Amino acid sequence: MKPVLPLLQDDAGWREEADLVRYFIDIAYRSIPAVICSVSILVAFMYQHALPLHLAVWVLLFGLVEWRLWWVIRRFRRADLHPGSVFQHYTAVRDCVLADCLLWGAAMGVMDAHLLDNPYHLLLLLWLTGIFALLCIMVAACRDIHALFFVAFWGYPLCSLLAHGQRLELMVLAGLLLYLAAQWRFVSRFHRTLFDTVKLRHDNQSMMQSLVELHVQSALKREQLEQQQRALTEAIAERQRLLECDALTGCYNQRALRRQLDAHAADSVASGRVWALAMLDLDHFKQVNDSFGHQAGDAVLQQLVQQLSSLLPPGLELFRYGGEEFVILATGLDEADLAGALDDIRHTLAKARWEALPASWQQTVSAGVVACQPGDPVNHSLQLADMALYAAKHQGRNRVCLASMLATPALERFSRSG
Repeated sequence: MKPVLPLLQDDAGWREEADLVRYFIDIAYRSIPAVICSVSILVAFMYQHALPLHLAVWVLLFGLVEWRLWWVIRRFRRADLHPGSVFQHYTAVRDCVLADCLLWGAAMGVMDAHLLDNPYHLLLLLWLTGIFALLCIMVAACRDIHALFFVAFWGYPLCSLLAHGQRLELMVLAGLLLYLAAQWRFVSRFHRTLFDTVKLRHDNQSMMQSLVELHVQSALKREQLEQQQRALTEAIAERQRLLECDALTGCYNQRALRRQLDAHAADSVASGRVWALAMLDLDHFKQVNDSFGHQAGDAVLQQLVQQLSSLLPPGLELFRYGGEEFVILATGLDEADLAGALDDIRHTLAKARWEALPASWQQTVSAGVVACQPGDPVNHSLQLADMALYAAKHQGRNRVCLASMLATPALERFSRSG
């Protein structure tokens, strides 16, 4: 039979089987005093009626078996209580219990042959043998079956003794053989059941461990996939931002403006609401580049975007249309409200200190505002805002003009002059 220990060497999950083995070993340990007392009584009884050599060999074998059982259990009690240590001593204790049973059954062979003719002596031997047998086999939940076995073991010889009073030798031999066969079958089945239970638990544990490892690997792969997906989404968003972001000023560029114009126009058609846009331009910006250099001009553009971002009301979007021209989209404001907000911003910028320019330099802006009706083409709205911007420049710069306040011939003239 294969050993149980290799299945349990590094496993701490076999609590039920280990407790069962501990119970078996504890019963065997408690049987040692009873064995010593029983052997002493039997030796005293057999001393005058047994062959001296047979009795000495029998007592010596019994002493070796009991000493071996005591030594194994003593090592077990001093060992670690890890399940592996428990199962390591199970086989040795089991073998000692079986040897005890065999020696008790061999007690009849030690007796003098003439003594076996006395049925009362046979009954006493059966009684002594049965007492220790009961102690040896009470190691599991099947003790009721063994009790029935010993009732049958004692019942028939007693009835035969009362009825006839002779010739019980054959019955004693048959009873001992039945007892030894039952003991061997019981302990073997106990060991086999324990081994099968442990093997099944080990297989289940291995399968659960494999499932846990697969789950962990699946979770890791899912996490890696989610991380890669997030990284890809962030990369796409960053790429989109770079495509729609002006490299110099950091605000949205004309590509983003075209996308937002189409979105606002579609929302306006769906909701029926009017929206507005403005085109803003730095006055005399060419003089800044010519007088102070293009680096100073770039610094002015960057500062302008910073100022506009902090001054524009919430919900307004700023785009660089090209050069020094910017577009502002306002979905929540009408033409007049947007013009009023830009006029306040214009006054603030006219008083601002421009870091790249001399302190005496006054940098102003002009703006043109147009109201966009639902269904108006976005290019037409941009063209109207551009015409209003040039009207503001034609009227002296540093001002805000509304496209709705200009006559159509004037708009056409500003468009041709631009």
